[in-house]
Amino acid sequence: MLFGMDGVEVTEAERGAGGRLTVWARITLPAMCPGCGTVSEKVHQYVTVTPRDVRACGQDADLCLVKRRMKCAGKDCPAKTFTESVPQLPPRCTVTRRLLEHAGAEVADRGITPAEAARDAGISWPSAHAAFKAKAGEILEEEPAPVAHLGIDEYRRGRPRWRKDTDTGETVQLADRWHVCFYDLDGNQGLLGQVEGRTSDDAAYWLAGATPAWRDAVEVVAIDMCAIFASAVRRMLPGARIAVDLFHVVQLAVKTTGDVRRRAIRELYGRRGKAGDPEYGIKSLLNRNLESLSPEQFEKVIEILDVTAPGQQLAIAWIAKEKLRDVLNLRARVTGSTPCERQVRDRLFTFYDWCAQHEDIPELLTLAGTIARWENEIVTAVTTGVTNDLASHCTSR
Repeated sequence: MLFGMDGVEVTEAERGAGGRLTVWARITLPAMCPGCGTVSEKVHQYVTVTPRDVRACGQDADLCLVKRRMKCAGKDCPAKTFTESVPQLPPRCTVTRRLLEHAGAEVADRGITPAEAARDAGISWPSAHAAFKAKAGEILEEEPAPVAHLGIDEYRRGRPRWRKDTDTGETVQLADRWHVCFYDLDGNQGLLGQVEGRTSDDAAYWLAGATPAWRDAVEVVAIDMCAIFASAVRRMLPGARIAVDLFHVVQLAVKTTGDVRRRAIRELYGRRGKAGDPEYGIKSLLNRNLESLSPEQFEKVIEILDVTAPGQQLAIAWIAKEKLRDVLNLRARVTGSTPCERQVRDRLFTFYDWCAQHEDIPELLTLAGTIARWENEIVTAVTTGVTNDLASHCTSR
């Protein structure tokens, strides 16, 4: 009863000189030939196997299972002999099923790596990974519950694998390093699914596998500023609104400021920026939020940028970045109240007007054009507050 393996009876237990426990057991189930199903009682020989098993009372134990090799009683059976077995230890297996199930549950439930589970169970990494895959398969068979806010993001996993086609001589990709992940952003389901590749068809493939009722329940989809994902959403979820992740909007504005700074330094010095250049020394300050600067730091930025014409262009780009941030700061996460669409579009107009007043700066025109193409998606992100922040957390786990 303590051993807990159906069809197996403990005959002896002993502790060695080092204190390690050894358990001797035998099979009590009828010996049935796997070929013809005939029950046999003719013993050909006895064999002892030592499979890996779970710990006994928190300590490692060596299992010595005495199995009988039987002579088949069936006259027409091609198998002359066979070895008895139990469901927990099928023929030719050196690890019990319950140890594999334990290792798979450790990875699935505790979130440890297959390598750690393999070391803890004393089995190989492929065995632990296969056990986790079987455990995850049981969960993935369940259909995900409907979600109102869906997150779509790309995730780099491992390295791509290739092989050479012997017939054509061309290199064929076997595994893509990029995957598309789908997340529940307003519930507790976390990662809903993952498909290999990051094309529009790859994203649409997973969405097409969901039921029409599930797709109709999606109200807002959060994505990067990626036309590929937007195309898949418009194709498979025509009733859903798209919200871009505002992190990438700010990142684009910061990049624009950096592009203007690098061009300004080249115009001033005819080379790349380096330590000692005033404009190079304030690059980290230009990347920070305006409200995060101390009065001394703000005064330092103004003094440096107001000296030369290229520096003034950099100041204009910096102001454009802050005007765009003013739009994003309307979201409820910052103000505590949900903004209306008109407020967001009014601040966007202020940003566009500033860029139009300084159309001699090509980087600003590029930024304004990109924001204009994604204006509706930005407005949705600000008014709904839907973001992919949870997606990065789920992927890191």
